[in-house]
Amino acid sequence: MNTFIWSRLIRAPYGVAVGGSILLQGLMLSMISPLIAILLTEQIGLDKNEVIVFFLLNTLMGAVVTLGTGWLSDGIVAPYKLVIFGGVTGMLGFVGLAQATQPSHAWLAGLALAQFGVVFPQLFAIAKAGVVASWEHEAQVMGMTVLRTMFSLGFVIGTVISSVLARMDIRGVFMALAIPNLIVALSAAYLLYRMDGSIQRQTQPESGEPSGAAAPVQRALPLWVLVVPMLAMLLMRGADSTRTAYLPLVTLQLFNDASIAPLMFSLSAAAELVAMGLMGYVAGKFGEKNAIAIGAFVGAAYYLVMSFSQSLPLLYTSNVVYALFTGATAGVAMVYLQHLMGHRRGLGGSLYMTLFNVGNLIGILAPLLVQNYDQRIFIAPVLLCFGGAVLMLVGDRTAGVQRA
Repeated sequence: MNTFIWSRLIRAPYGVAVGGSILLQGLMLSMISPLIAILLTEQIGLDKNEVIVFFLLNTLMGAVVTLGTGWLSDGIVAPYKLVIFGGVTGMLGFVGLAQATQPSHAWLAGLALAQFGVVFPQLFAIAKAGVVASWEHEAQVMGMTVLRTMFSLGFVIGTVISSVLARMDIRGVFMALAIPNLIVALSAAYLLYRMDGSIQRQTQPESGEPSGAAAPVQRALPLWVLVVPMLAMLLMRGADSTRTAYLPLVTLQLFNDASIAPLMFSLSAAAELVAMGLMGYVAGKFGEKNAIAIGAFVGAAYYLVMSFSQSLPLLYTSNVVYALFTGATAGVAMVYLQHLMGHRRGLGGSLYMTLFNVGNLIGILAPLLVQNYDQRIFIAPVLLCFGGAVLMLVGDRTAGVQRA
């Protein structure tokens, strides 16, 4: 199954280029993410509350940017122009962070840095319209999920590079990374420009009239029917962000060893390379909704283990299995929401990333709501995962509305 989809993607027009661009996005993001907190605290001197304000502003701006550009990219402003703007503004964010000496400077740089959020959803939107557009639905789901695997591969590589960069001058690192990030964004913009032109030529025959062979435009679903699946995805993302925020703190308190959490994150990221394709296969066979629910139940089981077990072998193993939850929520869920949005492909990808950012707020604000880092903190994401799964299975009425 995986081999066939990979070979099909390689043969597809622009398949390799899109996969490579997505890989670079994951690599760049994973390189800078662990370094931002070090820069804010060790170099700029922000305290805990000021760091929380930075991430809160950055996350909210990211949500506004992804949602707004997703709406604009569907026939209003060309996607490649939005990506160019985001790349240039994001580069200014890198430079601003490298030069910041006051909290206000860092906060403004964080707002600029959030503009890089334009790129990722636009790549997925163009992949759905230009790489897998002519495939049957089951193959589309698996193909898009495999493309998401490239992001995970980039994330694994970037994490290794970041561990080396963390030993260097962080201000100098951010200044040095500003140009490569701009180049990655501009190359993605050029790819979007080329693919968008190719898609338009395919749908316009020589006579200039719309092609009769073009796929029919899927009608837009009413907003009310999208509320339940979006809420389910928001709950699942909230559960995942709790892990991101608390796993290092909980394991440090339990075992007094700061190296345990990074190893757990690395195990999960490596396992995602297989889990993404596997969950894409499950989605293709049993439907996206069922695959997402299965992943959420796996996530609930993982958090139960994390809440009560102190066996390191079991905890390490559970973090490998956790990749199935990530494959469902970070891969299949994005494809599912894009499918529900029909022809609004740009808005579909951006809406998912907006939910992703809003879900992050749980992890950002949670330190203000607890007194310690007891492992029973993870009981809350058990409920979030279970609630998200039940909402998907019982409350999601999108299929019925589409058939009506």
